[in-house]
Amino acid sequence: MNDFLNFRISSGLKNILGRDLITNDNIAVLELVKNSYDAHASKVEITFEEDRLTIADNGKGMSMNDLLDKWLFVGYSAKRDGTEDTSYRAKMKRHYAGAKGIGRMSCDRLAKKLTLVTKSADSSTTERLSIDWDTFEQDQKEEFGEITFPHESTKDMPYFPENKETGTILRFANLRTEWTFERISSLRKALEKMINPFAETSAFQIEIIAPHFVEKDNAIRSKMNEIEHSAKNENEKLTALAEEEQKIVNGPIVNRMASILSLKTTQIESKLLDGVITTTLSDRGTLMYKIEEDSTYPHLEDVSINLYYLVVP
Repeated sequence: MNDFLNFRISSGLKNILGRDLITNDNIAVLELVKNSYDAHASKVEITFEEDRLTIADNGKGMSMNDLLDKWLFVGYSAKRDGTEDTSYRAKMKRHYAGAKGIGRMSCDRLAKKLTLVTKSADSSTTERLSIDWDTFEQDQKEEFGEITFPHESTKDMPYFPENKETGTILRFANLRTEWTFERISSLRKALEKMINPFAETSAFQIEIIAPHFVEKDNAIRSKMNEIEHSAKNENEKLTALAEEEQKIVNGPIVNRMASILSLKTTQIESKLLDGVITTTLSDRGTLMYKIEEDSTYPHLEDVSINLYYLVVP
């Protein structure tokens, strides 16, 4: 007799795709910030409180159908199959940062409980979903898809960054990790890769808010003030200031790669703007040469080229 069989999925799959796969807290947060970036957010706020963590963005948010057909559809990625916002994407001019379909499972790595709040432009309601990840661990013989969680649709309008009307908020409770000053500082460094170091203005901003570490940040700023007034060598001063500034945890995240390169390299920068080519030569942060000339390239505009040569002492 010929027949067909199918896989059954144990609730234990949650650990395989969650904590067992994503073993680093920084990677877990980074995956969620990638989702915000892919949702066309212009800003993400990461707030640390006592045993609570909140990641809020002002992206396009999700409707009820998005929750069912995308977020709760484990392993599926609309980005990967090409059905996710093709027209809007061209307008935003962004490449997807993630497309695996398991980034949402990063939430399990960070905390035992998650509350997801989201609102999209084409929905009149705000969706709220509460997940207790420990529910998956009570009985591995229970089917993954049979486990349910509380959901409600409300008329409440939550706060999204920059007072936007759409976005997604992830609220974590019963954290699995204690986010110390050093851990948050390490997270900032990991998140720098999401920021373009060479853009004059950023269309995507990440801000960390940790009120209980403001005093430590102020102490670092005091030390930076001392360096500013006591250092005699300009290059050493700028290097020391950059190192101290990198320790501050509160505030918008800045990718310092460009400033580090300028302090340690000889740089040739050439810009074509409004029909004029401006070329500068700098050595470890000091301007050595500058020239401006009319462009002879009628088909080029708004072009910038940087060449760096590492100076080894």
